[in-house]
Amino acid sequence: MTAVTVLRHEWRPAIRPAPPGVAIAAVGDVHGQIDLFAALRDALAEEIASAPERIFVSVGDLVDRGPGSLAALRLARAAPQGATAITLRGNHEDVLLDVLAEPRPEVVAHWLEFGGGDVAGEAGVRVGESGWTDALKAAIGPDLLEWLDARPTLWRIGDLVFVHAGLDPQTSLAAQTDRTLMWIRRPWLESAGPYAENVAVIHGHTPQRGVDLDHPHRINLDTGAYRSGLLSGLVILGDRMRLVQAAR
Repeated sequence: MTAVTVLRHEWRPAIRPAPPGVAIAAVGDVHGQIDLFAALRDALAEEIASAPERIFVSVGDLVDRGPGSLAALRLARAAPQGATAITLRGNHEDVLLDVLAEPRPEVVAHWLEFGGGDVAGEAGVRVGESGWTDALKAAIGPDLLEWLDARPTLWRIGDLVFVHAGLDPQTSLAAQTDRTLMWIRRPWLESAGPYAENVAVIHGHTPQRGVDLDHPHRINLDTGAYRSGLLSGLVILGDRMRLVQAAR
């Protein structure tokens, strides 16, 4: 297995400050890259270890396109010691839950196009065999499935909002739909902000080559880990922030 290197970038002014005494660590789209996720999670836990209140956020898309999707779900569910874990529902988790609830041929085909075969392979399940969805549910486990189904699509603390994909820039925070929060690309990606209530938005969903920390109102943490080998995280501590990445 290729070694994983942790990259810690310079501290800079936070896009919005964290509340007093609170440290936040957020991770972009993991997509089954469990080696990168485990290394980045450990590094982020070190970064926020001294704060009285520590919050670890995953912006979703833990599953598909990689060999450790179920392992990533389990790791996200288990907060680092002394921290609170917030895991958001991404569009890939949404499609997985759809296929388990109602495995119509078109839904299964959509899921497989999204890389769902990697989840099935990790679980030792052959898609299309009799009872395969029950076998996949059993491999995931009822507790983890119940937890996954209950994941929120938006989490806010102070003037920081965390979602998977983004916001409808013309809509209030209260009126955002789950589908928008999990799936939007346009007009979100073309919007300059500011956004409703002057929040800053931390999100993923749309892969990019690097993380732009200069936008005054949003940060996209998706660096396409499943193909780039680079998983990105962000620490917000007081009025400063730092990009931390795991690479192979």
